[in-house]
Amino acid sequence: MSTRSTLCLLLLPMFAGCQYLPHTDYFVAPANEPNPAWIRVVNFTQHAAIYQSANGVKTGGVVRTGPLPFIHTQDIGMPKAGQNLTWDYYESTLRPGLETSVYMSWEGTRTRTCFVTTTFTPEAGSYYQFLLTSGDGGTCTLYPTLIERDKDSTGWHLVPNKDVTYKYDGPTAKSFYTNSQFEDPNYQPPPERYPGIDVR
Repeated sequence: MSTRSTLCLLLLPMFAGCQYLPHTDYFVAPANEPNPAWIRVVNFTQHAAIYQSANGVKTGGVVRTGPLPFIHTQDIGMPKAGQNLTWDYYESTLRPGLETSVYMSWEGTRTRTCFVTTTFTPEAGSYYQFLLTSGDGGTCTLYPTLIERDKDSTGWHLVPNKDVTYKYDGPTAKSFYTNSQFEDPNYQPPPERYPGIDVR
């Protein structure tokens, strides 16, 4: 192959645009929403996503929008409701009145994973929280709650959000292996295909 042909092949992706490069859609908080709803996802934010649908168009994506992948927390001042939240949660505003899906997943060792997807319609001025537990014990559970002000107006508390629906079986899902070979505890994966994986 000539030098000119090689150079053309190397420059082709540059002129073809970015459609061949990996692309990630991110959830973006609504700009200038006069009376938003508020949302917090707790735990495993690196695998969480929020989508909203308006007029048949679905927008949103993963919540990690920080400049570095290890930024785990975005705090915009939502009430903590007595919780000791110090790390790995994401807070944002939402457009109220739109069908909203929250996808949360846990990823463990040896390709083991667990996920729950729920849908709800946020109301303006309301605070919502979605907390996912670890799948280490064989299941993970999503806890959708409302954050409401105490009757004496001095604090906040969590109340189960019953106005959610689930895409699959409910708030609790079984963990599974994305590569079924790992179900055998003696399986030793090829290191070039799974570099750094826990082989036990």
